[in-house]
Amino acid sequence: MTQIISAFPCLGKTTLCNLNRDTIFDREFNESRSIRGMLPEEKAAFFQQCADMVELQKNTGYYDYIFITDNPDLVTKLDQKNITYIYPNVFDSGIMEAYKKQVVERSGKEWYDRVISPKLDNLKEYIQQLLDLNYDVRFTDAEHPYIEDVFDFNEEHLLPLKKGNRGQNGEPKKKI
Repeated sequence: MTQIISAFPCLGKTTLCNLNRDTIFDREFNESRSIRGMLPEEKAAFFQQCADMVELQKNTGYYDYIFITDNPDLVTKLDQKNITYIYPNVFDSGIMEAYKKQVVERSGKEWYDRVISPKLDNLKEYIQQLLDLNYDVRFTDAEHPYIEDVFDFNEEHLLPLKKGNRGQNGEPKKKI
């Protein structure tokens, strides 16, 4: 059965997918750019079509895991109780400062300000709603900064080397 994982940006979705192309799919929609200029009803239709695509892909059962955006406009159109949500611990300012530093080093301040900052506006309240509904919400922290640190993948999946063995951009270092 395919598991859907909704994860915040820069927590290792792409790295895990690149290591496991036959079993993990990183379902990218680039929604922050895709919905520019759309009317509310067009945005709703866009996210419904994205949700339909995720469901179709999930129902094939081909992939063990499908990573999706954390965008509530998409996630609320899916069966939320069967999704694992992964976020940096937004309730801890120290963790969020470390997360920001990591993202800025990887993608630049302009990208952080354009993509991440707007997501933070109501994130605590949104996550609290998920927690209140007893959904599977997991938090990364300084010691466990990536998805694979807080989610147990099947043992046949390749995982990146741990934090101290990652390269500057969070990619696994090559073994020598």
